[in-house]
Amino acid sequence: MATEVCVGFSQYGLQSIFVLYLTKSLLLPGHLENVVGFDVLAACVKAIYAPIGTKAMAAGITGLFLTLIFAVPMVGGYIADRFLGRTRTISLGVVMLTCGHFLMSFEASFVFALIFLVAGFGAAGGMKAQIGGLYAVDDPRRTEAYQYFQLFFQMAPIASPLICGALAQSAWHWGFAAAGAGMLVGMLIYLAGLKWLPAETPRKTGKNSLAHTKLTKAERRSVIGLVAILPVLALAALPNQEIFDGYMLWAEDHYQLTLLGYDFPISSLVSLDAFIGTLAAVLVLAFWRIYAKIWNDPAEITKVAVATLIAAIGPLFLICGEYFFPGKNAVSPLWGVAFHTFNNIGFGMNYAIGMAMFSRVAPARFNTVLVAGFVLHLSVANLIVGKLSTLIDRIPDTVFWLLHSLGALGGGIILLLCAIFLKDIFDPKGEKA
Repeated sequence: MATEVCVGFSQYGLQSIFVLYLTKSLLLPGHLENVVGFDVLAACVKAIYAPIGTKAMAAGITGLFLTLIFAVPMVGGYIADRFLGRTRTISLGVVMLTCGHFLMSFEASFVFALIFLVAGFGAAGGMKAQIGGLYAVDDPRRTEAYQYFQLFFQMAPIASPLICGALAQSAWHWGFAAAGAGMLVGMLIYLAGLKWLPAETPRKTGKNSLAHTKLTKAERRSVIGLVAILPVLALAALPNQEIFDGYMLWAEDHYQLTLLGYDFPISSLVSLDAFIGTLAAVLVLAFWRIYAKIWNDPAEITKVAVATLIAAIGPLFLICGEYFFPGKNAVSPLWGVAFHTFNNIGFGMNYAIGMAMFSRVAPARFNTVLVAGFVLHLSVANLIVGKLSTLIDRIPDTVFWLLHSLGALGGGIILLLCAIFLKDIFDPKGEKA
């Protein structure tokens, strides 16, 4: 988990300044000309999002980047399961992540930095499956382990946006270098701790290997169910994934972030989100422990549905804040605190418990690739978020945030229906209420 803390430090530090770096520096004349290969990147963004203006282009690049980093773990999981093995693939991933973060410090290597980061996130995605591998499939501690994982993962982002954001105010490359330093520490920790990881099951390549045996009917239903639910989880994640794209642009125009004469960087909102998220993770973990002692513990799919409905409330506070305090930089950050609170209670449960559900339900032979593929719903969410963010100056803000809330609401309703009618897939042993 120490490595995941470092990954979280570098990832959230990078994401907290990424879209602002694009709008305030890289995409401006005198800087854009220095970027090697930008024409190819711009062509891809235009083909997907058709952005109009610098701010929309920045939102589109951010959306595409986040879409890819959450999509490629599926490929990395497949490579780990079929060819290199989980540990070797993850080791390669953390090295590429470290290189990518440091390449972000230079304008010319921006596109190459994105390539290294995307490849690194893909290869290192199997780290989450290693957590599940420490417990038996029916071990109740598996769900708690993923909730602890989410808790530890959210601790580092409390500090990293503040550090990277403060350094970026002096020079952007210092902010990215700080993120790279965090990833360097994570790489060294992981490589040094390889000897303590449990031995991997040898990969068989013959006709009798798991890869060459047919799935049972129950396993096929499990795989189909988990894959089919990903777009629904994407709708559930819309409010949370917007935080690193259009929300940053909206916040720059609407929040009043001056306290005692000090102007807080916009990136500090990510630290606020991480702080609230950490508290929410602790409270949610304690709540479900107490709940299970008094009543029957609900199935994981039921918990995810409830979490999604809670997350749908968050964007409504931003609508209210702007309605009551119109004008530039007039919205109190307290409205943001309310948004982040509901968002993190919902997303914290959704992500941690959802990942545990995937780890438990996925057939053993495809466990790594499906657990890595769990984050594919965040890829789909960011694909949608990228498009929505390119419209932030073209549609009313009320409509902008209402679309996020309605998306999560629709996802929550569908998940509730799955909990009622497809319980045999998502809770196959019927162990929970």
